Amino acid sequence: MALVLSRKRESLTRDEGPDLTPLIDCVFLLLIFFMVTTVFIHSKGLDVDLPAQSEATEQQEKKDINILIDAQGRIQISGEDVVPEALVERIKRAMKEANNDNIIIQGHVDVAQEYVVLVVDAAKAADVAGIAFAKEEAP
Repeated sequence: MALVLSRKRESLTRDEGPDLTPLIDCVFLLLIFFMVTTVFIHSKGLDVDLPAQSEATEQQEKKDINILIDAQGRIQISGEDVVPEALVERIKRAMKEANNDNIIIQGHVDVAQEYVVLVVDAAKAADVAGIAFAKEEAP
């Protein structure tokens, strides 16, 4: 009987719980897997090509190119009357003089749309980058 009691004491003192070693191994393997496969976020920015210091001082200031169309359809660039046949060449020359490839078309409120379309077509033929429209108020 003494032998039976000693076996019961041994079994009572040992804790017979589940073995957690395989579970811990799986958790660490998953942790390593996620650390290796994680895509780290890179900060995004713009690639900027800064001009050299000598280039920055040489840049000329851009001036506006205003094309005026009055109520009778007369076209003026820089206060100079322009005939429709010479409009493309005059726009190209004005772009070189002003160091600007954008134009502003100011049409009188009573001007016929055909003159505005004529100027827009000439601007496209002169490779103008941008066209803005402004309205000239009636006197």
